Amino acid sequence: MVKVGVVGAGRVGSTAAYTLLMLMDLDEIALVDVLGELAEGEALDLTHAAHALGKKTRIIGGSDYGLLRGSRLIIVAAGAARKPGMSRLDLLAANAETMKHIAAGLKGARGDAVIIVVSNPVDPMTYILWRELGIPRSRIMGMGGVLDTARLWSLLGRKSDDMVLGEHGDSMFIRGEHRELEDMLRGQAMEVIRRKGATIYGPAASIYIQAKAILTDSRIILPVSAILDGEYGLRDVAVGVPARIGREGILEIIEYEDARERIARSASILRERLREVGY
Repeated sequence: MVKVGVVGAGRVGSTAAYTLLMLMDLDEIALVDVLGELAEGEALDLTHAAHALGKKTRIIGGSDYGLLRGSRLIIVAAGAARKPGMSRLDLLAANAETMKHIAAGLKGARGDAVIIVVSNPVDPMTYILWRELGIPRSRIMGMGGVLDTARLWSLLGRKSDDMVLGEHGDSMFIRGEHRELEDMLRGQAMEVIRRKGATIYGPAASIYIQAKAILTDSRIILPVSAILDGEYGLRDVAVGVPARIGREGILEIIEYEDARERIARSASILRERLREVGY
Protein backbone atom coordinates (compact mmCIF):
# COMPACT_ATOMS: atom_id res chain seq x y z
CA MET A 1 0.00 0.00 0.00
CA VAL A 2 1.29 3.47 -0.88
CA LYS A 3 0.31 5.93 1.81
CA VAL A 4 1.47 9.53 2.23
CA GLY A 5 1.07 11.57 5.40
CA VAL A 6 0.96 15.36 5.61
CA VAL A 7 1.55 17.27 8.84
CA GLY A 8 0.03 20.73 8.52
CA ALA A 9 -3.25 21.06 6.62
CA GLY A 10 -2.83 24.73 5.74
CA ARG A 11 -2.52 26.07 2.24
CA VAL A 12 0.80 24.44 1.36
CA GLY A 13 0.04 21.09 3.00
CA SER A 14 -3.45 20.77 1.53
CA THR A 15 -2.32 21.92 -1.93
CA ALA A 16 0.54 19.42 -1.83
CA ALA A 17 -1.97 16.69 -0.95
CA TYR A 18 -4.18 17.74 -3.88
CA THR A 19 -1.19 17.77 -6.24
CA LEU A 20 -0.19 14.25 -5.19
CA LEU A 21 -3.79 13.09 -5.53
CA MET A 22 -3.94 14.51 -9.06
CA LEU A 23 -0.58 13.26 -10.32
CA MET A 24 0.11 10.00 -8.49
CA ASP A 25 -1.71 6.75 -7.79
CA LEU A 26 -1.86 6.62 -4.01
CA ASP A 27 -3.85 4.26 -1.83
CA GLU A 28 -4.20 6.67 1.08
CA ILE A 29 -3.44 10.24 2.15
CA ALA A 30 -3.57 11.25 5.82
CA LEU A 31 -3.63 14.90 6.93
CA VAL A 32 -2.80 15.84 10.51
CA ASP A 33 -3.08 19.32 11.98
CA VAL A 34 -3.32 20.79 15.46
CA LEU A 35 -6.63 22.16 14.14
CA GLY A 36 -8.31 18.81 13.79
CA GLU A 37 -11.46 20.11 12.12
CA LEU A 38 -9.38 21.85 9.46
CA ALA A 39 -7.65 18.56 8.63
CA GLU A 40 -11.00 16.75 8.61
CA GLY A 41 -12.49 19.38 6.30
CA GLU A 42 -9.57 19.25 3.88
CA ALA A 43 -9.76 15.44 3.86
CA LEU A 44 -13.47 15.55 3.05
CA ASP A 45 -12.96 18.12 0.29
CA LEU A 46 -10.11 16.04 -1.18
CA THR A 47 -12.31 12.93 -0.99
CA HIS A 48 -14.89 14.67 -3.14
CA ALA A 49 -12.12 15.65 -5.58
CA ALA A 50 -10.87 12.06 -5.68
CA HIS A 51 -14.31 10.76 -6.64
CA ALA A 52 -14.67 13.48 -9.27
CA LEU A 53 -11.36 12.32 -10.75
CA GLY A 54 -12.28 8.65 -10.58
CA LYS A 55 -9.56 8.00 -8.01
CA LYS A 56 -9.86 5.32 -5.34
CA THR A 57 -7.53 7.06 -2.89
CA ARG A 58 -8.74 7.00 0.72
CA ILE A 59 -8.24 10.35 2.44
CA ILE A 60 -8.43 10.88 6.20
CA GLY A 61 -7.75 13.82 8.48
CA GLY A 62 -7.67 14.93 12.11
CA SER A 63 -5.39 15.94 14.96
CA ASP A 64 -4.24 12.43 15.92
CA TYR A 65 -0.72 11.57 14.72
CA GLY A 66 -1.78 7.93 14.75
CA LEU A 67 -3.49 8.62 11.42
CA LEU A 68 0.00 8.70 9.86
CA ARG A 69 0.86 5.10 10.71
CA GLY A 70 1.78 3.07 7.66
CA SER A 71 2.95 6.07 5.63
CA ARG A 72 5.88 5.55 3.27
CA LEU A 73 6.39 9.29 3.11
CA ILE A 74 5.51 12.08 5.55
CA ILE A 75 5.51 15.71 4.45
CA VAL A 76 5.94 18.28 7.25
CA ALA A 77 4.41 21.60 6.20
CA ALA A 78 3.26 22.99 9.56
CA GLY A 79 4.42 26.23 11.13
CA ALA A 80 4.23 30.00 10.89
CA ALA A 81 4.52 31.48 7.41
CA ARG A 82 6.51 34.48 6.24
CA LYS A 83 4.96 37.91 6.01
CA PRO A 84 6.11 40.78 3.79
CA GLY A 85 9.49 42.06 4.94
CA MET A 86 10.44 38.89 6.81
CA SER A 87 13.34 36.60 5.94
CA ARG A 88 12.92 32.85 6.33
CA LEU A 89 15.33 32.91 9.27
CA ASP A 90 13.00 35.35 11.08
CA LEU A 91 10.70 32.34 11.63
CA LEU A 92 13.38 30.25 13.31
CA ALA A 93 12.45 30.52 17.01
CA ALA A 94 8.70 30.03 16.55
CA ASN A 95 8.98 27.15 14.14
CA ALA A 96 11.74 25.44 16.15
CA GLU A 97 9.17 24.97 18.92
CA THR A 98 6.69 23.67 16.36
CA MET A 99 9.23 21.08 15.19
CA LYS A 100 9.69 19.84 18.75
CA HIS A 101 5.93 19.29 19.10
CA ILE A 102 5.79 17.57 15.70
CA ALA A 103 8.69 15.30 16.62
CA ALA A 104 6.87 14.24 19.79
CA GLY A 105 3.83 13.31 17.71
CA LEU A 106 5.81 11.53 15.01
CA LYS A 107 7.86 9.33 17.33
CA GLY A 108 5.03 6.86 17.83
CA ALA A 109 3.61 7.07 14.33
CA ARG A 110 6.44 7.56 11.83
CA GLY A 111 7.46 3.94 11.40
CA ASP A 112 10.18 3.91 8.75
CA ALA A 113 8.69 6.67 6.59
CA VAL A 114 10.95 9.07 4.74
CA ILE A 115 10.31 12.68 5.78
CA ILE A 116 10.27 15.80 3.61
CA VAL A 117 10.41 19.05 5.61
CA VAL A 118 8.82 22.10 4.02
CA SER A 119 8.42 24.43 7.03
CA ASN A 120 10.61 27.53 6.95
CA PRO A 121 13.44 28.16 7.51
CA VAL A 122 13.69 24.73 5.90
CA ASP A 123 17.38 23.98 6.49
CA PRO A 124 17.30 24.55 10.29
CA MET A 125 13.86 22.90 10.55
CA THR A 126 15.21 19.79 8.78
CA TYR A 127 18.13 19.67 11.20
CA ILE A 128 16.00 20.23 14.31
CA LEU A 129 13.44 17.58 13.37
CA TRP A 130 16.26 15.11 12.60
CA ARG A 131 17.86 15.77 16.00
CA GLU A 132 14.57 15.48 17.85
CA LEU A 133 13.57 12.25 16.10
CA GLY A 134 16.99 10.57 16.23
CA ILE A 135 16.50 8.91 12.84
CA PRO A 136 19.10 8.06 10.17
CA ARG A 137 20.02 11.21 8.26
CA SER A 138 19.21 9.51 4.97
CA ARG A 139 15.51 9.32 5.96
CA ILE A 140 14.92 13.07 6.12
CA MET A 141 15.41 15.93 3.67
CA GLY A 142 14.22 19.49 3.20
CA MET A 143 12.43 20.98 0.21
CA GLY A 144 14.08 24.17 -1.00
CA GLY A 145 16.52 23.76 -3.82
CA VAL A 146 13.97 22.16 -6.14
CA LEU A 147 11.71 25.20 -5.74
CA ASP A 148 14.58 27.69 -6.02
CA THR A 149 15.77 25.96 -9.19
CA ALA A 150 12.24 26.11 -10.66
CA ARG A 151 12.15 29.82 -9.87
CA LEU A 152 15.47 30.24 -11.66
CA TRP A 153 14.07 28.44 -14.69
CA SER A 154 11.09 30.80 -14.62
CA LEU A 155 13.48 33.75 -14.83
CA LEU A 156 15.31 32.11 -17.73
CA GLY A 157 12.07 31.13 -19.44
CA ARG A 158 13.34 27.57 -19.90
CA LYS A 159 14.86 24.59 -18.13
CA SER A 160 18.62 24.53 -17.85
CA ASP A 161 21.42 22.53 -16.24
CA ASP A 162 21.76 25.21 -13.56
CA MET A 163 20.98 24.16 -9.98
CA VAL A 164 20.35 26.30 -6.91
CA LEU A 165 22.26 25.14 -3.82
CA GLY A 166 23.06 26.32 -0.30
CA GLU A 167 20.60 27.83 2.14
CA HIS A 168 16.97 28.12 1.08
CA GLY A 169 17.32 31.81 1.85
CA ASP A 170 19.61 34.78 1.42
CA SER A 171 22.84 32.80 0.90
CA MET A 172 21.43 30.55 -1.84
CA PHE A 173 23.54 30.46 -5.00
CA ILE A 174 23.36 29.29 -8.59
CA ARG A 175 25.70 26.54 -9.70
CA GLY A 176 25.90 27.19 -13.41
CA GLU A 177 26.13 29.94 -15.94
CA HIS A 178 23.60 32.44 -14.64
CA ARG A 179 25.01 33.76 -11.37
CA GLU A 180 24.06 37.29 -12.41
CA LEU A 181 20.45 36.33 -11.61
CA GLU A 182 21.10 35.46 -7.95
CA ASP A 183 19.83 38.75 -6.47
CA MET A 184 16.65 38.57 -8.52
CA LEU A 185 16.20 34.91 -7.59
CA ARG A 186 16.43 35.64 -3.86
CA GLY A 187 13.51 38.02 -4.14
CA GLN A 188 11.15 35.76 -6.07
CA ALA A 189 9.32 34.30 -3.06
CA MET A 190 8.74 37.73 -1.52
CA GLU A 191 7.29 38.99 -4.80
CA VAL A 192 4.59 36.34 -4.41
CA ILE A 193 4.11 36.93 -0.67
CA ARG A 194 3.77 40.69 -1.15
CA ARG A 195 0.99 40.21 -3.68
CA LYS A 196 -1.01 37.25 -2.32
CA GLY A 197 0.28 36.55 1.18
CA ALA A 198 1.97 33.17 0.69
CA THR A 199 3.69 30.90 -1.81
CA ILE A 200 1.56 27.80 -2.41
CA TYR A 201 1.63 26.27 -5.87
CA GLY A 202 5.40 26.40 -6.40
CA PRO A 203 6.09 24.63 -3.09
CA ALA A 204 3.34 22.05 -3.74
CA ALA A 205 4.75 21.21 -7.17
CA SER A 206 8.26 20.95 -5.74
CA ILE A 207 7.03 18.64 -2.99
CA TYR A 208 5.52 16.45 -5.71
CA ILE A 209 8.86 16.24 -7.54
CA GLN A 210 10.63 15.02 -4.39
CA ALA A 211 7.76 12.74 -3.40
CA LYS A 212 7.71 11.14 -6.84
CA ALA A 213 11.47 10.51 -6.68
CA ILE A 214 11.02 8.74 -3.34
CA LEU A 215 7.86 6.77 -4.05
CA THR A 216 8.96 5.59 -7.51
CA ASP A 217 12.59 4.99 -6.45
CA SER A 218 13.71 7.07 -9.43
CA ARG A 219 17.24 7.73 -8.05
CA ILE A 220 17.44 11.09 -9.79
CA ILE A 221 19.68 13.88 -8.51
CA LEU A 222 17.81 16.78 -6.90
CA PRO A 223 18.94 19.78 -4.82
CA VAL A 224 17.63 19.08 -1.30
CA SER A 225 18.44 20.15 2.23
CA ALA A 226 20.45 17.26 3.65
CA ILE A 227 22.17 16.52 6.95
CA LEU A 228 25.90 16.47 6.23
CA ASP A 229 28.41 14.17 7.90
CA GLY A 230 31.72 14.88 6.20
CA GLU A 231 30.44 15.80 2.74
CA TYR A 232 31.82 19.15 1.60
CA GLY A 233 34.00 19.03 4.73
CA LEU A 234 30.94 19.78 6.89
CA ARG A 235 29.15 18.03 9.74
CA ASP A 236 26.18 18.60 12.01
CA VAL A 237 24.25 20.96 9.73
CA ALA A 238 21.54 20.73 7.06
CA VAL A 239 22.08 22.70 3.85
CA GLY A 240 21.07 22.47 0.21
CA VAL A 241 23.22 20.03 -1.77
CA PRO A 242 22.74 17.77 -4.80
CA ALA A 243 21.57 14.31 -3.73
CA ARG A 244 20.40 11.11 -5.37
CA ILE A 245 16.87 10.39 -4.15
CA GLY A 246 15.07 7.05 -3.97
CA ARG A 247 12.79 4.85 -1.91
CA GLU A 248 15.10 4.92 1.12
CA GLY A 249 15.46 8.70 1.02
CA ILE A 250 18.87 10.20 0.32
CA LEU A 251 20.94 7.50 -1.34
CA GLU A 252 24.02 9.59 -2.10
CA ILE A 253 25.19 13.18 -1.67
CA ILE A 254 26.95 14.48 -4.77
CA GLU A 255 30.00 16.66 -4.14
CA TYR A 256 30.86 19.35 -6.67
CA GLU A 257 34.23 20.93 -6.00
CA ASP A 258 33.18 24.25 -7.52
CA ALA A 259 30.30 24.54 -5.02
CA ARG A 260 32.30 23.72 -1.89
CA GLU A 261 33.16 27.25 -0.78
CA ARG A 262 29.67 28.69 -1.13
CA ILE A 263 27.99 25.69 0.51
CA ALA A 264 30.39 26.14 3.44
CA ARG A 265 29.41 29.82 3.64
CA SER A 266 25.72 28.95 3.80
CA ALA A 267 26.39 26.25 6.37
CA SER A 268 28.25 28.72 8.59
CA ILE A 269 25.27 31.09 8.59
CA LEU A 270 22.83 28.28 9.34
CA ARG A 271 24.95 26.79 12.12
CA GLU A 272 25.18 30.18 13.85
CA ARG A 273 21.42 30.56 13.80
CA LEU A 274 20.91 27.01 15.09
CA ARG A 275 23.07 27.88 18.08
CA GLU A 276 20.70 30.73 18.87
CA VAL A 277 17.90 28.20 19.50
CA GLY A 278 20.02 25.72 21.43
CA TYR A 279 21.25 23.41 18.68
